[in-house]
Amino acid sequence: MSRRPWRIGAARITEDEVATLVTRARDDIAGILDDVLDDEAGLAQVYAAYGRQPPLRAAAAAPAEEESQVGLVCDRIAMLETALAEAARPGGSSMRASMYLEMARGFLFELRSGLASRDLSAEDAFRLLNNVRHDLQEAGRLLRSEQRLPLPPPVLAGIGEKRELTSEMTGQLAALDEQVMRLFGRSDDPAAVPAPHR
Repeated sequence: MSRRPWRIGAARITEDEVATLVTRARDDIAGILDDVLDDEAGLAQVYAAYGRQPPLRAAAAAPAEEESQVGLVCDRIAMLETALAEAARPGGSSMRASMYLEMARGFLFELRSGLASRDLSAEDAFRLLNNVRHDLQEAGRLLRSEQRLPLPPPVLAGIGEKRELTSEMTGQLAALDEQVMRLFGRSDDPAAVPAPHR
């Protein structure tokens, strides 16, 4: 490589010095671009200048909100499972209705487990909800017919209590339907956060 001197203004520099200046200039430009293009660092500096903390990014906040919604739905399902377990316990009135209530509890457990582990498709979730609805309707139908039988008053009272619970559970299921729809992004509510699913 030639060592011929270059003239810049009145000073004379060599090609090695030019190469060193070019390298330094490139490093300076890269540093400037890093500062300009790093939006997070830039925002952090602006907030720090005013003594404030930058808000959480939406992408970072979404999983926590998502976890919260899924957790609330799973808690509601667990509550319904507990009520059904009590209604379907052995030795109570109307064993045939208890069988349907126990099956409904099993479907709710499957729904809760699938939502919690995030491996349940929307179609499977709604199928499970329909199964629960069917079993509650069948239990209600059986209890209604058994209430007309000439049975001892304590047995009729037990059937009445179970029928009232079944009716209440059917109403709770309608609210649960809406919550599950929100998890899968099938709600008109714009605040709904879809859960990741298969």
